[in-house]
Amino acid sequence: MADEDKSEKTRLVTKINDDSGQDATSLTSPHPQQQADRAGRFSSTVGLIITCAGCTVGFGNLWRFPRILANNSGGQGCLQFLLVWLVFLFMWSMQIIIMEYAIGRFTRRASPMAFHDLLGVKSTWLGGWISLVNFCTACYFGVILGWSMYYMYYCIFHPLPTTFEESSQIWKTFAEESSWPVLFHFIGTVGASLVIWKGVDSIEPAMKILIPGLFILIITAFIWALTQQNSGAALAYIFTPDWKLLGSPKLWIDALSQNAWDTGAACGIFLVFGASMTQNMGPVKTGTLIPALNNIVSLMCGTMVFCTVFSTWTKVSPGGDKADLMKLLKTNGPANTGLTFIWMPILFSTMTGGRVMASLYFLMVVVAGFSSYIPVVYSIVQVLVDWGVRRDVAAVVIGLLVFLLGAPSAVSIHFLAMQDFVWGSALILSGLVFVYLFWRYGSHSFRLNLLNEAGDGSDWKLPKAWEWLLKYVLPVEGLALLVWWVVSTVQNEKVPWYQLGTGSLMTAILGWFVSSLVLLGLNLLFVRCRARMSRCWSSLIAKQDDIPARCCCHKEDKGDDDTFMAMTDKAREEHVPDYNTING
Repeated sequence: MADEDKSEKTRLVTKINDDSGQDATSLTSPHPQQQADRAGRFSSTVGLIITCAGCTVGFGNLWRFPRILANNSGGQGCLQFLLVWLVFLFMWSMQIIIMEYAIGRFTRRASPMAFHDLLGVKSTWLGGWISLVNFCTACYFGVILGWSMYYMYYCIFHPLPTTFEESSQIWKTFAEESSWPVLFHFIGTVGASLVIWKGVDSIEPAMKILIPGLFILIITAFIWALTQQNSGAALAYIFTPDWKLLGSPKLWIDALSQNAWDTGAACGIFLVFGASMTQNMGPVKTGTLIPALNNIVSLMCGTMVFCTVFSTWTKVSPGGDKADLMKLLKTNGPANTGLTFIWMPILFSTMTGGRVMASLYFLMVVVAGFSSYIPVVYSIVQVLVDWGVRRDVAAVVIGLLVFLLGAPSAVSIHFLAMQDFVWGSALILSGLVFVYLFWRYGSHSFRLNLLNEAGDGSDWKLPKAWEWLLKYVLPVEGLALLVWWVVSTVQNEKVPWYQLGTGSLMTAILGWFVSSLVLLGLNLLFVRCRARMSRCWSSLIAKQDDIPARCCCHKEDKGDDDTFMAMTDKAREEHVPDYNTING
């Protein structure tokens, strides 16, 4: 759909109020009850906000942000990274999350079928890419959750380490030399799957209990960290720039991918949550406030860890070389994966009742992990639900796959670090996929039909400038950074760029290429065989027909055979209720 359609003011999402006050969609969408059965509904705006906050506040804040911040710190400080990271919050993550909510609320689909509905069958693989990246992230996400569960157990039943060497040995013995991570990964995945099979109706009340307690524990640990010796020096270091590092493409790539990982932008999670929105829940308000809250929590978590490191370094090496401090910040296991787990027990060992506080802290990390892990896996399960698979069956299948494919990350922390690098940076490509949808669907029509003219009118309205931001600024950001990174890596890296390993350009390219090839092959199979597939999988009939955008802007796919078109005509009669009946 092109921007020439600017004269069209038709609202493609028509508000139809039934007796219960629920919002439904127009004639071209399935019956409201069918939609509710597919995705469920949030009971209130508060429930939506708490659930989405739980999704964003998790390992991205407590585990990933401190180590990425440390990895990109310089001799003078970290402010250069924080500034770039903050820019990408407003100029990347927020905008994509708003798009996700809007697309989900409009299509009531997970990402593969959402792209199918808005752009046509040949674009289904692009939505599949988003879900695949999210799935690959989930496979090692459960391993990190398992680490948190072990440390909660350890702090309850063992004395806390008081030195870096002692804490490092505990971490190495558990994470790198034992099989315990596999067991804890299994326990975490089973727990998440049990919650998911009931859908939003189960997730929302769980989040209402977990998230307030999580925030209380984070604020308590943050305040305590600020009281530690030399915390002022830590704060000064965090907010002092080392401008020469701005010339490194790695810093920019890390800042963008971390902000996306942190907020959940372009993972497809908020697209699925958007499918559970009612018309009075605003994508713009929610997509602006939740990421901003998330980044505040990330900054608090990074401050906690840095204050702990500075305090410990001062006690062990008063007047020591600052280079040693930089080493402490950056060498905590492969790719600095153990930074939080090594240093936080040391912080709590300085407190009266430190074991209790440490146990509560890692309980907080477990809660944060579950609050993020559940939505991540739920968004993947919803892909199968869209294709007619029962939710309980989909939850079991996806849970089993996540455990099996995540087992290598549980066995080898080096493999986990490699996966985190490949699929964390792949979120940039996922963001560009959403920008591509915005271009193809039409910027004016997207802003009008999916945002400003959708809902009940209570959401913030987006100006025309927002279209220019999405159409020109975001793609230039993403593409320019990727090209800069590739060229810089090929020209300047001491290690050959084609060598496989953690942080290797070739590792990322190989993973992305193979995944894209598989998705394209599956999409081609779907295009050629969907008529025959529909005979065996009745839910596909409805999927071809109940497309909200088709009423005036969806392009009919070419190459459909007569049999398939006859089947969709029959589906229209069977699945789409009479408009007058809907309106009573």
